[in-house]
Amino acid sequence: MGRVYLCLGQNAELPFYFEKAKVHIWNIEELCYFIRENAWVMEPELLTKELIDWVAQQCGLPKLAVLLNDSLKEEDCVTAFAACLFSYTGYCPQEQALQVQKILQTNAGNNETDRAKARGDYFLESGKYFRALQEYEPLMKQLTGAKPEIVGSVYHNAGCAYAGLFLFDRAAAAYEKAWKLLRDKRSAAGFLAAKRMGLSEQEYVDFLAKNPELYQISLLVEEQLKDCRQKWQGTPGQAFCASMEEALQNGSGDICQKQLADKIKELEKEYREAVS
Repeated sequence: MGRVYLCLGQNAELPFYFEKAKVHIWNIEELCYFIRENAWVMEPELLTKELIDWVAQQCGLPKLAVLLNDSLKEEDCVTAFAACLFSYTGYCPQEQALQVQKILQTNAGNNETDRAKARGDYFLESGKYFRALQEYEPLMKQLTGAKPEIVGSVYHNAGCAYAGLFLFDRAAAAYEKAWKLLRDKRSAAGFLAAKRMGLSEQEYVDFLAKNPELYQISLLVEEQLKDCRQKWQGTPGQAFCASMEEALQNGSGDICQKQLADKIKELEKEYREAVS
């Protein structure tokens, strides 16, 4: 059985909006959840007077608002804010609250470059590829001359984000730079996979002929593609495509067209969420 939360205060009539995360929250429990799940991207700029006023007025928790306002006077205000919030609400077990505070303390010790990368990594893992690139792209310009492993990691993750948006040319360029900096199989495989998706069959073969040093990696990529095809079998997506093919063969074009339109709307919604 999951943990039961005793709600405090009230649901807001007007939600609070975190601009950087593109998230609305409606009550104090959602604020706790937001901080717990976004510890790596929390920063002092997110904790504004407007947020304190929202806790007091919209959530009906003026005493908590006073305590939170006092916490912002601490040197590490983000960690102090979280400690105060979790202690007052009892939202999560003490062990979990301390773990979140440890992450916040680590984050507070990082410079803006490290925090930007952490934000980008968070958005990438969350499938928010456009938001991830908003963090990675400035870093790719700023980190010239930094340690290769740091710059290479940013380029590799940017390649993942570009690929998630089907921008395979950009993905290939980012992966290639990561590979040249890191010289690891993972970035090389990403580079070849992006090329594989962005080029025609013959163009890809010609590309490999000009880059024989990547031949062994290309075999790995083909194995990965074969594995993906096998995993595709039996999935809801594969079943849908098979049913559409059967419907077309049986002359049920009208039904097929409607179902395809519904599926396209669903995929469009998922894509908008990825780029929002």
